[in-house]
Amino acid sequence: MSAAAETRGFAPRCRRRRSPHRILGRLASRVRPPPSRVRPPPSRVRPPPSRQRHPSVTPASCERHAAKGRPWLRRVNATGAAGPFSANFKALTAARAGIVIVANRGPNDFVWDGNAWVTRTATGGLVSMLTPLARQSSVAWFCCVSEPPDAQQARQGLFTTAADQTDPRLHVVPVPLPAETYHAYYGQISNEVLWMLQHHVIGRGGFEYLDKARHQAWGRYLEANARMAQAIARAGRRPRALLIQDYHLYPLPGLLRGLFPDTPILHFTHIPFPDPPVMRLIPDPWRQTILRGMLGASVVGLQTPMDVRSFLACCDEFLDVAVDASQDAVRLPDGRQICVRAYPASVDPLALRRTVRTPEVAAAQQRLDRERGDLTIIRVDRLDPSKNQQVGFLAFARLLEMRPDLCGRVRFLAFLVPSRTDLGVYRTYRDAVYGTIEDINQRYGDACGGPPVRVFYTNDREQALAAMQRCHVLLINSLQDGMNLVAKEWAVVAEEPGVLVVSETAGVAAEAADSALLISPLDVEGTARALAEALDMPLAERSARHRRFQGRVKQWSARDWLNAQLADLHVRQL
Repeated sequence: MSAAAETRGFAPRCRRRRSPHRILGRLASRVRPPPSRVRPPPSRVRPPPSRQRHPSVTPASCERHAAKGRPWLRRVNATGAAGPFSANFKALTAARAGIVIVANRGPNDFVWDGNAWVTRTATGGLVSMLTPLARQSSVAWFCCVSEPPDAQQARQGLFTTAADQTDPRLHVVPVPLPAETYHAYYGQISNEVLWMLQHHVIGRGGFEYLDKARHQAWGRYLEANARMAQAIARAGRRPRALLIQDYHLYPLPGLLRGLFPDTPILHFTHIPFPDPPVMRLIPDPWRQTILRGMLGASVVGLQTPMDVRSFLACCDEFLDVAVDASQDAVRLPDGRQICVRAYPASVDPLALRRTVRTPEVAAAQQRLDRERGDLTIIRVDRLDPSKNQQVGFLAFARLLEMRPDLCGRVRFLAFLVPSRTDLGVYRTYRDAVYGTIEDINQRYGDACGGPPVRVFYTNDREQALAAMQRCHVLLINSLQDGMNLVAKEWAVVAEEPGVLVVSETAGVAAEAADSALLISPLDVEGTARALAEALDMPLAERSARHRRFQGRVKQWSARDWLNAQLADLHVRQL
């Protein structure tokens, strides 16, 4: 380890050689570096963290750095975190939060019950994987809010109230964004460009070119990240660790590194990371901002080893840095080393088993018993072009054509969750999928004694889990997937051994390679044959495959996913 690295207050646990490298530009010239101190060996007690207060990202500093070629620090409204949101910051300071989570979305949803807004714990893997942190220390969760209802809830204090009701150690800190900024940051860039780019949906329902409006939206994306940095800086306390989530916040680690030079920062990308040929589809300044922003972290977390290789290849191709692919590390010229690690996301088996024993799941089970056939194929996913539902239904139609004996015996139950319905590309894809389903039901309805495809277009988690408990085949034919936690949920809750038919381009395929039937996502014929093989598979083979995959999921749970990241940040594990 170099002397420069040893004297730094924090060094990521890379177990790698160090070498000199260039650091990214500092966020604000007014930030004073903390006094140098040597990190003690693990057997000794670490000194208390510095109490130095780091200045906020001010509009003036943003303007100075924008003039220096750092466009993500453009001038923004400095009042974003004041006024009605100050109570949240007081709660954060009082909580002496050791860990800060930063994500686009908060851990709460809001539902209108006819009289008032009611808070509920948000669904999804991100919330379930991160909220256990509050069991060991105070956690502040920074999230973006836009126009009503979210901004209205923040003004009424529901963010903090909801968090305190579920766990007094979890404090939600909303960061307000103007409506036009949020729409550009979240819709036009995060979802329509980055999501589509990283899931290989360009030209297949995704964006086809980057015009003036899209470049203006990119400026709003950078502004949203700068506002998040402002809010965290205004909290007035140096965090023990920062956990930044996903593609919405690529520039944020670089912004925060200038504010908190010694703080462990991890950025985790939950979706696939593109390789250099795909990254070349966006302008070089965008690539530079994404990669340099991520390298502001101490540890860059990705879903799979393939994603790690893609990220390292992009750094090697587009940046003037030293990439050590054999050690999974990037070295900047100032001597700072960034570890790049694969942390496959997972589920909480114990929590899932508790959920499937609830009355809601039992009631859903009774309803679904009327819909199932002798053989049942299911799919559970958001209605999204990247999930490739249309090709999956075409493969089912081909199955019925190949195997007339299955007509009347097999049912396809599709649990499609509404997603981003405010975006035109999603509405267009939804209509195309519905058209395909109608064609199949009209063509085979008489021969099958009724529609062979049944669609449940709702976000009903209990119903989806009930379907997973009793099915013969789970089909996942996504174009790209960071991981796909549905496959792991199915492995845990299934009462009867079924067969997983999954795209080899899904992150979960690497873990299920010896348990599932792997398919190419665009191969209608191959998918139809895989469905037939799964339906014909003997019980003994189904059981053996299912046990292998289930055992693997139990060995690496959501708790293991989180603990591995905390260990690499030198933060106490759960």
